[in-house]
Amino acid sequence: VLSLKTISTFRPAIMLDWDRLATVKFNASELLSITFGAATNGYPEQRARDWIADHFYFCLQANIAYFVLIFSIKFFMRNREPFDLQRKLNIWNAILAAFSIGGCLYTTPDFVGSLWNRGFRGSYCYNDGLMEGVNGWWVWLFVLSKLAEFTDTFFIVLRKKPLMFLHWYHHILTSIFAFYTFPVMSAFVRWVIWLNLTVHSFMYSYYFLRSIRVPVPGFVAKFITSSQILQARQLHIFSLSSPVGFVISIVVLIACLVEHYVFKSMGDCDFHIPSFWFTLIMDTTYLILFTNFFLKSYVIKGGKDKYKKVATEPKKEK
Repeated sequence: VLSLKTISTFRPAIMLDWDRLATVKFNASELLSITFGAATNGYPEQRARDWIADHFYFCLQANIAYFVLIFSIKFFMRNREPFDLQRKLNIWNAILAAFSIGGCLYTTPDFVGSLWNRGFRGSYCYNDGLMEGVNGWWVWLFVLSKLAEFTDTFFIVLRKKPLMFLHWYHHILTSIFAFYTFPVMSAFVRWVIWLNLTVHSFMYSYYFLRSIRVPVPGFVAKFITSSQILQARQLHIFSLSSPVGFVISIVVLIACLVEHYVFKSMGDCDFHIPSFWFTLIMDTTYLILFTNFFLKSYVIKGGKDKYKKVATEPKKEK
């Protein structure tokens, strides 16, 4: 387990090492060992931290490839018919919904326990069991899932659906954030992870129901988007779903900001300053973008009709 001193002094490089960025490194055997060996040998926290730290540049490479591919495919598809990927999309949304629900359920004991036993300050100050055992394993999976979620965008461009800046910007920044913060995990990220998994539980379940053409009331879509905004103020971000979550994230971050820079009382906390500023800047941009989307969709000029009406009945097969 990393000591407070290690967490406070370790600094992931801000200046890029271009040689490492140009060289692909991926230790698949260690990844599989950490992920599936935890069931019999226990979750190896330090090995997991080391793997993510060693693959930060792989994360950057994956993001570069993701950016190039989605816009290349979008260009390639401009004069072509969209792919019919409905069934595959149904399965994908069901997988993400199940993963998010499982993650939410398994991380809730740590989240609620930290609040109950340590209070609000303790929840963003002390890691305690955040990175250990079952909870730590789900945090590990959460980080890895941020790269897997790139698949969402490929469904969009291959089906020739509108690709918003908010969508791909969120995926890129969140994945980099996850890999950047995991090796030096700050306690405030507990809020980010739990909020993200909770919001995504609703979000991907909603997407799944819509993908199989189950009518979903407009107010549900509005709640999903609202929750996501609230999530950024709660501290995150580890993800994409609603105003409520972003608001809570920022409240937690402001508490850290005031305590560290005004009262200077976080000397005993698991608190990594570069991760804090990364998160604060990221969450602020998310909040602005999600709020703008929310206002345009539901408030300004009456909002979009499709969000105000109950979802239409399933289309009849030809």
